[in-house]
Formats: sequence, C-alpha cells, structure tokens
Amino acid sequence: MPSLYLIDAHGYLHRAYHALPPMTNSQGQPVNAIYGFLRMVMKIVRQNKPDYVAVCFDTAAPTFRHTVYPHYKATRKQADADLVSQFPIAREAIQALNLAGFEVDGFEADDLIAHFARKGQANGWEVVIVTGDKDAMQLVGNGVRILNEPKNLVIDVPQVIERYGVNPDQIPDVFSLMGDASDNVPGVPGIGEKTAIKLIQEHGTLEQLLRDAPSLTGKVGSLLLEHADSARQSRALVELRHEVPVTIDWEKCAVHPPSPEVIAPFLQRMEFYGLLKEMLPTATVAVDTSKRDYLTIWTENELINWLSGAAGAERLAVDVETTGLNPLRCALIGISLSYEAGAACYIPVRHQDLQSPVPMSLSLIQKHLAPLFGGEKPKIYGHNLKFDSLVLKRHGFPIGRLHCDTMVASYVLNPSRTSHGLKDLVLELVHEPMTSIEQLIGKGAKQISMELVPVAQVGPYAAADADMTLRLAEHLEKLIQEKDLSRLFYEMEMPLVEILGTMEESGVRIDREYLNDLGRELRGGMESLEKLIFELAGEKFNINSPKQLATILFEKLSLPVLRRTKTGISTDEEVLQKLSAQHPLPKALMDFRELQKLHSTYVEGLQTALSDSSDRVRTSFNQTVAATGRLSSSNPNLQNIPIRTELGRKIRKAFIPKAGSCLVSADYSQIDLRMLAHISQDQTLIEAFRTGEDVHTTTASSIFNVNPTDVTPELRRVAKSINFGIVYGISAYGLAQQLQITAEEAKSHIERYFIRYPGVRVWIDQTLKEAREKGYVRTLLGRIRYLPEILSKNGSIRGFAERMAMNTPIQGTSADIIKVAMISLHGARARNDWSGDMLIQVHDELLFEIPESHLASSLKTIKHYMEHAIPLSIPVVVDLKKGANWAE
Repeated sequence: MPSLYLIDAHGYLHRAYHALPPMTNSQGQPVNAIYGFLRMVMKIVRQNKPDYVAVCFDTAAPTFRHTVYPHYKATRKQADADLVSQFPIAREAIQALNLAGFEVDGFEADDLIAHFARKGQANGWEVVIVTGDKDAMQLVGNGVRILNEPKNLVIDVPQVIERYGVNPDQIPDVFSLMGDASDNVPGVPGIGEKTAIKLIQEHGTLEQLLRDAPSLTGKVGSLLLEHADSARQSRALVELRHEVPVTIDWEKCAVHPPSPEVIAPFLQRMEFYGLLKEMLPTATVAVDTSKRDYLTIWTENELINWLSGAAGAERLAVDVETTGLNPLRCALIGISLSYEAGAACYIPVRHQDLQSPVPMSLSLIQKHLAPLFGGEKPKIYGHNLKFDSLVLKRHGFPIGRLHCDTMVASYVLNPSRTSHGLKDLVLELVHEPMTSIEQLIGKGAKQISMELVPVAQVGPYAAADADMTLRLAEHLEKLIQEKDLSRLFYEMEMPLVEILGTMEESGVRIDREYLNDLGRELRGGMESLEKLIFELAGEKFNINSPKQLATILFEKLSLPVLRRTKTGISTDEEVLQKLSAQHPLPKALMDFRELQKLHSTYVEGLQTALSDSSDRVRTSFNQTVAATGRLSSSNPNLQNIPIRTELGRKIRKAFIPKAGSCLVSADYSQIDLRMLAHISQDQTLIEAFRTGEDVHTTTASSIFNVNPTDVTPELRRVAKSINFGIVYGISAYGLAQQLQITAEEAKSHIERYFIRYPGVRVWIDQTLKEAREKGYVRTLLGRIRYLPEILSKNGSIRGFAERMAMNTPIQGTSADIIKVAMISLHGARARNDWSGDMLIQVHDELLFEIPESHLASSLKTIKHYMEHAIPLSIPVVVDLKKGANWAE
C-alpha cells in the first residue's frame, strides 16, 4: 500500500528553533531552525521511506478563521525575528530536497494537511501526519495516523480515545467547549477540559449538547445557554477544512532523491557542510581514474619519467600515508605527489599486500626525491604540512620551502570554521566528493592499518589527496589575496609551520624518577581523601558518579539543590564551592577531584607520552584551533598545567633541562593591557606604561579616589580585575560576580574606569560600530575574525559577539606578536645569534633550553627579539626567569 506523509512545516520549524542553540552562517543569517528542520525531514524520509510527501506551510496572510473571529490567535506572542527570517528559506530547503511544498493564502497548514489526508484516504493509501499539533487528532482514523517525530509517538484511534475519551471526529466538539488559549479560541467560559469531555461523551456532539442545554441543571446548563454562539464560533475555528483550493499533482509529491546540482549550492549557501558531505554521493573506494591521471609507481624508471615533468613545475603538492597519527612515531607507508591539476602519483614505501609488486627501497626513493624536495623549485604545497614534513624528515626526506598549507590557509581565512579538513574544504570549494578514509580502513573496533589495505585502493585515494590539495590551494590562495591576508599567511603562519615542527622534534625533558614519586604522592593523597569523604558521607559510594553523589549531598545530608541540568541535579565545581560553606564534604570532594585530574591528566599523561628511548615529552602544537590566533597544545596539553596552585607547580617541577643547560622562561608582561594602550591610543594608559607605572595601582587610585601610595593589595586586586575585564569585554554583572559585589558597584567601577581612560571607551565604540558594519574584526597584523552574531536579535548571542569584537583585536594581536617573536628568534638561532632550543609556547610565555655556557648572551638576544617583535607606541617588557626546572 502506498504511503503519504504530510509534514507540518511551521510546527517543526518552531520546534527546531527553540530546541537548537543559535546558529548563524558567515553572512549573519540565523539558520538553526533550517538546520533542525532539514534534519527532521531527512530522517522522516530516510527511516520511513514514504512513497509520497507533502510539506505544508502557513502563509502570512489572514485565514478564513480571522473572518469568523477577528481575534483569532491575537494573544500569540510575535515570533522572533530570527525565526521569521528562516521561513522563506525553509521553502527553498524543501525544493532543494526535491520534495513538494504547499501553501494557500486564507488557509493554515493544518487545513492543507486535512485536505491531503482525505485525498490520500480516497486513494486507499496509508496516511501519516507528521505533527505535534493536537488539532490534527480529529483527522485520525480510516488509515490516517499521527507521527509525533520528536517524541517518536504514533497516534491511532485508541491513543486519541485514551487521551481525550472521545472518538477523533468528536475532538472539534470537545475543543469548542474548552477553548484554546494558545490560539485565542474562546470556547465556553467556565468549562474546562474534563467537563468538556464528559459533556461530549454524554451528548455526542456540540449541537446535540446545545439542544439539551435547557434541560441541564446547575451552572453548566446556564453557561451553555449564555455562550452557545461562542461555542459554535469556536467549533468553526478548531475544525479543520477538508476542502482547500489547491491542485494536487501526485507525481510532484512522489519522493525522489535530491539533485546534487540543486542541493549542493543550497547547503553551501547555508554553510551546512556536514549535511553536504552526508547527502552528496561519495566516491567509491576505487576512484574513477578514467577522469584523472593517477599513477602508482613501482619501478625506478617509472619514477624517473614522472619526476621529469615535475622538475620544472612551480608547485608540488605532497601527502603521506602512515601507520598512525603521531608524526614522531608512525611509519611511512607511501608518498603521493602532484604538480598539476588532475594528475598525481603514489609511491608505495611499505605495504603488506601480497598481490602487488615489491615497493622500491627507501634509499632509492630518497635518491630521486631529494633533488626535488631540496632544490629551488618547486614550491611545496600540502594539507597539514607540519605532520607530513615531520614524517618525511624522519624517513630521510627533509623538505624546505613549505609555501602553502591548505589547512592553515583555511584557518587564516576563517578561524571560526568548525572543520579545516581537506575533504570538507574540497567538497565546498572544488565541488568534488572524495573517498573517506573510513572506506579504506574502517572505523571503531574493525579499523585496520593503512598498510593492510590493497595498494590498488590506497594508490588512487592517496593520489587524490595530493591532486585535490593542489586544486584547493588555487581557491584558497586567491581568497587570501582578495581578503588582504597574504602577509599574515605567507610571512607569519607558513614560517611557523616549520618552527612548530622543530619544537615538536625537540620536546622537553622529564624527570622520570621525580614524576613516579609525585604519582605515588598524589595517589596517597587521593586514598586519604577517599577515606575522609566516606567518613563525612557516612557510607561508601562511587565518588565519580554524579547520581550517587547527588543522593549523598541532597537526600542524605539535605544540602540545598542549587542548580539542575538536563541529566539531573548539578554537582559541578561551582555548586560544590558554594556548598562547602555549609558542610566539609564538598570541600573534600573538590580536593579529591583536583588530585585525580592532576594524576590522570599530567602524571599518567606525561608517563604515557614518554618514549622508551628518550626522557623527552613531545607535544603537538595546534595552529588551526583557537579563533583568536593563539596556538594550542595537545597529546599531551602542556598549556593547561596549573601555575597558581602548589600542586600545579609540583607538576611543572618534573620538566627539567638536559645536562649542562638550564630552562629559561620568557614571559610578556601585561601584554594584553599594553596592546589595549597601543590600539586604543588612550594617552593616560600610554603614559602609564611609558613611565613604568604600575597600571593596576594607577587604575585603583583613580577608581577609588585615593593616592597611589594608599592603594591596598585588595584595591589593587579589584583594579586588576577591572583592567583585564575591560580587555575581555566584561559586563557589570560579570564583574559583580567575579568580585562578589553588587551590580551597581560594578557598574560604578566601570564608569570611573572610562573616565580615567576615555580613549578606551572611544575605541570600544568604534570597534563595535565597525564590527556591525563589516561583520568582522581584525588584529593589528590583519588577522580576521568573523562575527555574524553581532547582528543577532538574541541579546545573549549579540553580547557574546560584542565581547569577542572587543577582545579579538587585543588578544589576537598579542598572539600575533609572540608568533612574530618566534619567527625572529628562529632566524636568529640559524645565524647563531643565540644558542639553545625553543621548547614550548604557553600563551604569552616561551620556554627555552639554553646551554649554561651561552646563557648571558642568549638571554640578551631573546629579550631583544621578543620586545621588538613589532613597533608599538609603548614599551614591551619581557620577564626572564631561569631555573633547574620549569617550576623554578
């Protein structure tokens, strides 16, 4: 039996809008309702495989119900502008999905659904109404049922009777009596749902009830007599029309797959790249090589012939296949190269494929690739070149002239993108689907190593990576030039690729024995705290179970519930902090959690990261993660080690220099505040830094109207919070929370701050104005950050974007400065201007390993290059500290 699915578009658009967090694309268009709606419709079609679909929309025009009752829906709150702006796009979305959408002025979507349902019934089809609207229950029966998709509820006649106690065709009679506040249907005042159901059960229909009203005793009879017209009018409002002036073309409603030529541009415009990847047909494992000149090279002659064309090329894309994701530990499986679009080669190095020839020896491949990688030409292109170059260098293929990393280029163009992956970018910009790696190696428990995949499959896959990288680069380099990002990309971010690779190779030495001792100390502390926790709780329980912990805290100990989440009562750090004033157990729990985190994250994490042959830990520096332009660190994360706690300092004590050297920390002093002074050009702030004043004391003196000599540590602390709070766009409420003062006091502090530093206020206003006009902000060196949310009608979303607009030029420029300093220091190191190695970058700090014999001269050079990275109108100060470990 054919099936017809009728979808209530506006009902699900409303649901999606309120269920999903706010989302906007780079043009500032809200898209969360569209995204959720698309997902819902796709799920319906995919899971239920209907033969026909009709998506029914409301229109903005008044309906016949407004003629019956002008106040119909008059009490409804006006829909958010962000939601309304997505209604027209929803119609486009249905067209893009190759589904039929319908709307008729004067009628609601529910009427269209009723009309289609009756036509489907007449055809003898199975009719499913996809809606959460209770009015549709009157249509249930004779092959018509309701699917409430979010709740996964199927409603047939028994469910209608169970819910309302009447048959579906009696639903309008019940609703006409009880009314509907959401639609402003008056009903009969004084008659609620229970009474309405009982009356219709006894009298059958509204008309029969009204005929029987004179004989009814009590209040109900008089109410019915007094409001009979209102009841009849209400029934006219709630009853769905089965006849609507709309032409039905069932072939148009037949379900067909969306056309890639239609759906792809729509999803790209919406920036739904995940959906795009899901919906477009992906390449099969065996790539169609008839359209591409891809070659797997097995012999020396084949390699010589291919390289003869590459020798004079301007560009060369390089990609590697490996046994893992750690560039300093994995083995090289093969190398792919491309010097022109549509052509690429794959050179197997290590495969366990008995059906293929034996690969050339590594030394033979090195012999022929070395001139290509080490000559003046071509320029090297790649995607995640830091990884590829580290792998190749370890296997005897050192690469210079890293010209364009497409992953980094994507990041420079839009650091807020959720994915800078090659396949996502190629799909978006080159419009070519690519084979996913999971198609070759599988995923989860069934995943295998790439070296076990037949070369016949790996070759085209790997060659495509190099080919598509080269094609993608054309698009990205053009965009970089158009957006005036060339200097940032080619002179800062690309040189940094090689520098970060060098730092990762160097690693940092760990005192294994000390780390083992510290692990034992932390485990001992955890055991003691565990005993204390059980004593305070009066029983043993799973400390790491939020549910069990909530039972102890809020049921057994009767502590007050401070916050609830979707999963239950919150027992997070903030809650425990507040509860610790009432009972000692929350404080013991916080101490236990701190020890547990330090032990698992750092002691165990560092021990895992140490290789058997070396005492050095090698992290991965991520260049394309933080939207502000800052670097991040992972596997292990060396940027999150606590510095303000004694336990955190104990972790840092495990980091030591090699013999004959010491560790040196070079830390920018108050760099964000100095950036604020330079960018805002506030003369008072500039003068404070030029004369070497303590800015926090100066600010405290002004805000609290006291002499600088009378500023107490507490007043300075408050001023410090305000100084840095301004940089991060803090609100009066946020400052009040931070300082535990009233909002009025916080507002007064901020106002006095701007009286002291009026240039900052002017700069903030101008920055926000430009951000609203352009949709983005830039750092001093041109780094761009898009902020489409700054035009959002939602106050909290808009406020967050405004804080980012204030913060990004400051923090982003600070990030740029340390990157410039790293590049300058790398060049100076190559010229032997200083000795040692740059090991770690942590926000505003660089950690070095310096030979003690060259310490004095190296410190002087490091300080010079860091303080003069870029010219500013205020002095930049770098604090140098040295010691036998990082804690010192």
